[in-house]
Amino acid sequence: MSLLKIDVEKITQLLIEVSVKIILPSHNKLNPSDIEEKDYGELTTIADIKAEAYLSQRLCELLPGSYVIGEEAAYKRKDLFNLLSDDNPVWIIDPIDGTHNFAKGSDNFAVIIALVVSGQTLAGWIYEPVSKKIARGELGSGVYVDNNKVTLVNSINENKHDGIAASYLFDLLRQDRVHVGELNRPNCAGHEYIQLLESNISFTAYTRLRPWDHVAGSFLIVESGGTSALVDNNEYNSTINQGNLLSALNDDIWHKIVSLLENNDKY
Repeated sequence: MSLLKIDVEKITQLLIEVSVKIILPSHNKLNPSDIEEKDYGELTTIADIKAEAYLSQRLCELLPGSYVIGEEAAYKRKDLFNLLSDDNPVWIIDPIDGTHNFAKGSDNFAVIIALVVSGQTLAGWIYEPVSKKIARGELGSGVYVDNNKVTLVNSINENKHDGIAASYLFDLLRQDRVHVGELNRPNCAGHEYIQLLESNISFTAYTRLRPWDHVAGSFLIVESGGTSALVDNNEYNSTINQGNLLSALNDDIWHKIVSLLENNDKY
């Protein structure tokens, strides 16, 4: 599968288009009937559903023969995950990442798209509709946040590292005040991956590996020179749905955070 068969800038424009036409008109204007609770306290809104349908149709038009795994569709059709092992190109869509934020009127949400073939990620996009900030990258062609190329540093001399950690990883890491600085829980993965790409934080650690949340972000970190892998040091890809995913500005920080987890008796 060659990326020459798609125009990556058209995907960028599509993200802007769906935001202007569908997502932003509903921002801070949802009625209670427009919000529905799914399993595990997850939410969906009418904007999520409409945006995913719009993106699914347009992406398949841009790349004939491709398929789509969207968060909303996959909630009802678990068999869609089988597409991730197929040889055909697959778009992975999170129409609104941070739906809880979006539903309560917060500006902290994003739209995420990844393109994969046989589990390998070929391209990724993260767009924040309110700030209009976009991160995008192709395999072998670098990563950009807006018009700025991202090259994550190979080493960093900071003694304390700020980051994001989910669930029990948060509880373990917050105990170390020598090496861990400001630590927050996940709020919107798309926003947090952009924060990492801009070196505003040093690491992110997640425990729920849903492909629409992490495939694009993990790819963008690696493609820009950072490190993103499972805490057990195995490679992460779109077919993996269990484990702990740690992304960091560089290999040194990645191993430092892993060592902090491994040295904790409760891990």
